Amino acid sequence: MKYLLAAEADKIQEFIFRSSSLREVVGASQLLLELCKTGIHELVKHYGGSVIVSDGGSFRVLFEDVDAKVAQQRAKDFGADLAELYRLLVDGMLSVAEPVQVNGDFKAANRAADLALRQAKAHRQGAVAVAHMPYIAFCASCGLALANKHGRLPNEPANRRERYLCDACQIKAQSRWDTRRTPLLQFLKKVIGHEPNLDDFDWPQDADDVAHYDLRQHNYVAYLVADGNNMGSVFGDCDEEQIRKLSERLTDTVRTSLAAPTGQIMKQLPRQQNKDHQTIVPVLPLIIGGDDLFALLPAPYALDFARRFCLAYEQHVGALVREVLGPHTAQPSVAAAIVICKSKYPYALVHRRAEMLLAEAKRQCKLLAAEAGEHLSAINFEVILGNQLSTDVHDSEQERVVRTSLRPYWVASENVSLSDKALRYGIDLQKLTEQRLCLKDVPNTRLAELRRRFESLPSAMTIRSRDEQLTQWTQELLPLLKRSGKPTEECLHKALTVLGQPASGSHAHHWRELTRAAAKPLANGMLDLLEAWDFALDLKNLPDEYEPEEVVE
Repeated sequence: MKYLLAAEADKIQEFIFRSSSLREVVGASQLLLELCKTGIHELVKHYGGSVIVSDGGSFRVLFEDVDAKVAQQRAKDFGADLAELYRLLVDGMLSVAEPVQVNGDFKAANRAADLALRQAKAHRQGAVAVAHMPYIAFCASCGLALANKHGRLPNEPANRRERYLCDACQIKAQSRWDTRRTPLLQFLKKVIGHEPNLDDFDWPQDADDVAHYDLRQHNYVAYLVADGNNMGSVFGDCDEEQIRKLSERLTDTVRTSLAAPTGQIMKQLPRQQNKDHQTIVPVLPLIIGGDDLFALLPAPYALDFARRFCLAYEQHVGALVREVLGPHTAQPSVAAAIVICKSKYPYALVHRRAEMLLAEAKRQCKLLAAEAGEHLSAINFEVILGNQLSTDVHDSEQERVVRTSLRPYWVASENVSLSDKALRYGIDLQKLTEQRLCLKDVPNTRLAELRRRFESLPSAMTIRSRDEQLTQWTQELLPLLKRSGKPTEECLHKALTVLGQPASGSHAHHWRELTRAAAKPLANGMLDLLEAWDFALDLKNLPDEYEPEEVVE
């Protein structure tokens, strides 16, 4: 008799981000990876189980015995010990479901285990109050846990000030140090294509190291968050052997997808070195677990980097899924979000905002799949200027009859046109990067004027009056375009057409109709381009190709 046990770590992101530096974030992510890949196997062996899934903080373990009660009890005992191991190792909580009997149909048992896990999460015990005493100190790194040491994190420089530290932060820092070369080696092998000399490379120590790649020297960096679409259904369609193969290879396949644009961006940007004359790898994977990704990267090529990652994901994860499930499996897609901000901006706030942007991109993917059966990847993005707090301005536009944004954008392969149904939801992100190159010679003063025009668009529009008001707004825009000179005027007209109403449109304005749930607002992507102007470079072009020629007005 077989029993399937499902378990999942609770609030993984809270544990990973409960640190004051990116190095500890990497260490926490690596610690979870080691637990999933090697840490539980001795425990599984002790209870005579078989690991089906162990990745990204999610576990599926199968127990078998001729006596059903013995198999069930072994599963329960293993679950209790696994939760305790997780608590001791990372000071976190693990939800463990009741074991589910497998009666010859593994897919049905897997669905039942998922349901049991959701029930376990819904009925888990509440948080335990932390003891407070006058002489108790909280950790200076995470600010949440009780400190048990006054000193420095493992391998911190001697000139670093000593402070109160908790167990979890010390363990994460130690894990980052112990495994600092292993993930770099795995990643660089994929980026470079051969065995690298690790003495020539190093990870960024913090976001400031990546900010050095900002071509404008304004200290901007970008964060990429991505999550595969419909992977839950893919795993739900797997039998025991298929789900094991997917689980074992998915993380490495996503790492391969990230390495593809990393190699391109290393060729295009000037190399930055640390004090030991090692080349800093410009892309830092903070979290890679299953189909989830959180990475730090240079800002200039951020949008095209995300686009090329999505294409690589479709290629590599698609090949993996077809190899495991068969050639007729639907093409996997991915939703991604890019947040561009100052290097000092808190990464936890960045991730929180990126998750909101990601949800909007995933919603668009699901709507298209439900309506047309098409599976496309989508990218959403936002630029946080200076140290401003992220807001829900673009979310509030969902209710407007006219939107100044086309986000999220689709991802399409080179020379592949989107279908008419897909175009009703948005356009290809590559259209945005193409117009960035086309408009490179437009003077900054003209771009600033154009941006003010879009930002001052009348907000109180109704469906009946919007065509008339937009036509009038467009007529008022024409003198601004004409003052730019003939070549620039033509480029701006083309960009407004590409990012707005198609050339064959029947309206006397540059706005296209979008499908957003039950609404059909008009929208234009010009303001998206202007906001992401410095970050919309195409990786096939060198930075010098975007330098404007002298234009005499």
